[in-house]
Amino acid sequence: MTKKRLKELDIMRALAFIFVVTQHIIGGYSYIKKVPKNEHLILKMLYIVVKPAVPIFLTISAISLFYVYYDNFHWKKYYIKRVKYILIPYIIWSAINMYKLGNEHRFNNFIWQILSGNGAFHLWYMGMILRLYIYVPVILYIAKKIHNSSNTLRITVFISVFPLYYMISKYQYTICQSLGKFIFTNPTELQQKFINISPMFWILYFILGIYIELNYETFKNIIMKFKWIVIAAYLPLLVYAYLNEIKAVEFNRSLYILFMLFTILAVYILALYLADFKKLYNKLKFIGDYSFAAYMSHIIVLNWMANYLQLRFGIKDYLILGLCVLVITLIITPLIICFLSYFPYSQYVTGVRKNIMKSINESSSVMVYNNL
Repeated sequence: MTKKRLKELDIMRALAFIFVVTQHIIGGYSYIKKVPKNEHLILKMLYIVVKPAVPIFLTISAISLFYVYYDNFHWKKYYIKRVKYILIPYIIWSAINMYKLGNEHRFNNFIWQILSGNGAFHLWYMGMILRLYIYVPVILYIAKKIHNSSNTLRITVFISVFPLYYMISKYQYTICQSLGKFIFTNPTELQQKFINISPMFWILYFILGIYIELNYETFKNIIMKFKWIVIAAYLPLLVYAYLNEIKAVEFNRSLYILFMLFTILAVYILALYLADFKKLYNKLKFIGDYSFAAYMSHIIVLNWMANYLQLRFGIKDYLILGLCVLVITLIITPLIICFLSYFPYSQYVTGVRKNIMKSINESSSVMVYNNL
C-alpha cells in the first residue's frame, strides 16, 4: 500500500541513529576516569543530549506501525515480515557481533543470547522491540477501541499513562526480580536479563507514538504552534539531566521522564524543519533507510575505527578521538549496509526488501512502507 510520505519520520529515524551511535561512542569515553575535567564535562553534555535515542526509536516505530496498519492489518503478513526482515537479520547480526567482538563462548547458549539481546551490549534493544512487535496486534486492537470511544475515556486513559508508567519505572528492579523468580524460580543470568528488557519498562514512548499517529495532523499543528514553548521547556530539562549526569543534582524520576518526552518533541520539531532542505533531507534519509542493520553493526565499525585511529595516529585526546570515530562511523556504517543490499538474499542481512531498493534513493511524494 502507498501512503503519503512523512518526511519528518525519515529525518527522525536518521537522527535517532546518529543519537545512538553518539551515545555509544561519546558516552563510552565520558566514563573514562583519566579524561581531563574540561573534556569530561563536554563529553557528558554531548552524551546527555543524545541519551533519549531509544525513546525516539520507540516513538518512531509506533507512529510508523500504526500509520501503515491501523486501517489495513493482516496478521499473517505482519508476522511473516517481522520474521523475514527483522528477526532473521537480528539473529545473523547477533552471531556476527559475537564473533567479531570476541564473545564466541556465547554460541554455547545461542537461543537465550538471542532472546535476552545479549549478542552484544547494544542488542538488548532488539530483544526488547521484537517482543513488543509480537504484542502489536493486541495493542492495535485496544488502541482502536479507545480511539473510537468517548472523549472522556480517551482523556482518562491518556492522563493515566504517565503516573502508571512512573510507578512501573520506580519499582522496575522489584518487578524484574519478582517476575524472574515467579517464571523461572532460580533464573540464570540470561533468563533474568530476558525479564529485565521487558517492553513494559519502555512502553510510555511507544504509547506516545500511538497517540501522535492517531491524531497526527492535530498533533503536528499544535506542536508547530507552540514550538517555542516546547523548546523553552526542553532546555531546562536538558540542564537538569546534564547536572544529574555529572552528579551535581539528585535524580528526580518525573523530571527525567519529562526530559525524555520533551526531547522527542524537540527532535520532531527539528525534523519538521530539516525536512524542507532537500539536499540535507536526502542525505539524512539515506542514513535512515539503512539505520536498522547499521544499528546492529555499528559497534563493530566503531571498535575497529577507534583502535585504528589510536594505533595509526596515536590520538590521546579522547574528545577529538571520540568525535573522529563518531563522524567516520556515521558515514561508513550506512555505506556498508547499502553495499551489502545489492547482493542476492541481502534482505535477510540488511532488512531492506529488494522491491523497495529503487525507491530508497528517490525523493517521491509517496512512501511504500513494505518493510513494516
